[in-house]
Amino acid sequence: MTIEKPSVWRRAVDVPHVAALKHRNYRFTWLANMCSGAAMWTFIVAISWLILEESDRSGDVGIVTFASMLPFLVASPVAGMIADRLDRGSIARFTFAANVLITAIVAGLVFADVLVLWHLALLTFVSGTMRSTQEPAIASLIPNQVPREDLLNAITLNSATRHGARFFGLLVASPLLAIDVVGAPGVLVLSAVFQLVGLGFMSMTKTRSTGESSPQSGWIRSMSDGLVYIYTNRMISIFILLVAFHCALVMSYESILPVFSRNELGATDGSILGYIVMGFGIGSLVATILIAGVRNERSKGQWLLWAAVLSGVTPIALSVTPLAALGMDGISPATGSAVFVAAVMGGAQSVFMALTTTYVQTIAPDRLRGRISSLYILHAGGIMAFANLGYGFFADVFSSPPILLGTAMAFLVFLFAANASLPDLRRVYRTGQVAAA
Repeated sequence: MTIEKPSVWRRAVDVPHVAALKHRNYRFTWLANMCSGAAMWTFIVAISWLILEESDRSGDVGIVTFASMLPFLVASPVAGMIADRLDRGSIARFTFAANVLITAIVAGLVFADVLVLWHLALLTFVSGTMRSTQEPAIASLIPNQVPREDLLNAITLNSATRHGARFFGLLVASPLLAIDVVGAPGVLVLSAVFQLVGLGFMSMTKTRSTGESSPQSGWIRSMSDGLVYIYTNRMISIFILLVAFHCALVMSYESILPVFSRNELGATDGSILGYIVMGFGIGSLVATILIAGVRNERSKGQWLLWAAVLSGVTPIALSVTPLAALGMDGISPATGSAVFVAAVMGGAQSVFMALTTTYVQTIAPDRLRGRISSLYILHAGGIMAFANLGYGFFADVFSSPPILLGTAMAFLVFLFAANASLPDLRRVYRTGQVAAA
């Protein structure tokens, strides 16, 4: 009698940290999201450096970052209702295809040397609208792709795609940014390719999933149902409050990282910016995979607390990274320190966002999951849009280190105040439970 040995793949997914990947449809959704995230981050880095080179103003980077994130504020509520009424997989495929086209258009305009700021702001707004539609659709699709015992793992691994894609995308893109014949325009083409591959994976997902929102209830009523649930459910409202301050104060640095890499680290091309963003990515990826394997509820609460504290401490460390010596070749010690701090920072931020997302998705009923996911995204992305806009202009006046330092200290003060005044939050930190025993 011959005993068949399990395949290498099967043995790999038996590891609890990646248990959800054994489910075929989830696996393709996960790969699609990873490619889409890589496309987004390579696009952000390439465009941010192009704008800084052309205008020499961090405020212009803030304008485009604001345009890309504004849809998370204005479009998310509608996107959530769509995710509760239409097939979620079809919505995701449409948004993937649209972003392939948008990225290709931006690359074409750059190669033709006819791209201006308002073109880019408009196109990134449309791209952000597609992404703000895509995220609640996929977040609502995932609970229908895995059994309940793998749901927390699946949600956490999905968060890893959003953050860890910075590593995979920039691992390829960062060296290309330093090559004159490729540079930012070539990386934009790479971004379109990543998005196209993601569309291919998403097309292989066969899950059929819609919510329970009744068309007879009307759009206004549907939207209000989600808002009422969020603000009347005490634990969800606490997590939303945490996420809002976290995103406003320690996650909205996209608009100032280009000028930070140039002025504080002596960057002469976009590669240093790419390495910093890649540092965020590897830290995020490692941390979220580690947290995905945590099954003990008490440990999750402790991870949430320490992730919050580190999210406040690491921007302070980044702000005091020593200046790079101008004229040095390769990666200077200052750049290496910045990349390391960025990795710890990315790990802390991703664990915090993954755990809050997991808690919210666990509490939310399936019939409202799309709207609750979109409203969670609204509070996160909408706040980050305005924060990035403001920080970009402030960096032109005050430079970037004071912004990193001041916002991080404000977040730590908020954490202390929230912990002192919210016993439900202290219970989560202590036990990991979102409801009293």
